[in-house]
Amino acid sequence: MLQISVDTKQKFALLAFWTLMFAGLAVMLESEIRIRSKHPLLELIQTVLTIDLLAAIGIGFTGGLMHGFTGWGGAMVMMPLMSLMYGPVQSLGIILIGGMLVSAKLFPWAAKRTDWQEMKPLLSAIVLAIPAGTYLLFQLELSLVIKIIGVIIMMSALLQLSGWSYKGPRGAVPAASAGLACGFINGFSGCGGAPLVLYILSKPVPAEIQRANLIIAVTVISFCVFTFLVIGGGMDGRSLARGVIIAPIQLLGAWIGAGLFQRLPGEVFKRFSLIMLIVLGLSVTIF
Repeated sequence: MLQISVDTKQKFALLAFWTLMFAGLAVMLESEIRIRSKHPLLELIQTVLTIDLLAAIGIGFTGGLMHGFTGWGGAMVMMPLMSLMYGPVQSLGIILIGGMLVSAKLFPWAAKRTDWQEMKPLLSAIVLAIPAGTYLLFQLELSLVIKIIGVIIMMSALLQLSGWSYKGPRGAVPAASAGLACGFINGFSGCGGAPLVLYILSKPVPAEIQRANLIIAVTVISFCVFTFLVIGGGMDGRSLARGVIIAPIQLLGAWIGAGLFQRLPGEVFKRFSLIMLIVLGLSVTIF
């Protein structure tokens, strides 16, 4: 029989408490913004909004699980699905609120294991490229953005499906090139993990170091994209409230995902990362 320690039980109880608290906040928020009219159409709109929020909470948990297990990929799970409900700009802001909290939680573990010499030029390039991607996000129409996101993920999936991996030189220039591509795509769609993953996973080092490098990169991406999104006016009060409600569920998923990483072999981690790219690319393209 599985034995659960007292400390683990306390953590579960604390998580359950905060989940209930935020669920109560969600109910109060929906009540507060309810349009004061008995018109059937307006009541239907209110019901749909509530259902959307519940769906977003489920998407948030799945994204957090992915983020906690692999160190990246949370936005690639959440962005395509959330965009269908709230649009790309609002969805990116909602996702990043929880993403920043998850990244902050994982950062201390990753900082001790990261290959900083290789990551510095990559991170610098990411920061430089993000504003250009975010600017493009604000300029294009909703339907076009969603289609481009699907194509980005699909191209990533096809690269992985072909078995291609980066075997070229390593150093400041290749790392910066991967960072520029990653930063631009993330600023635009939040789904720029492919260049990052292809470059980092191609280096034959332990999975623990690969995951740490990914976590550091995702942390920098999350905070930078959110900053430029706010500066560009892409966040409103409702998006902020939704992000705050979904965030603890993302954290719960990330906590479970991080625990799975500690218990599964490193090769499983790498295969899971690559399979998720394929599945996500196909699903977004089809639907």
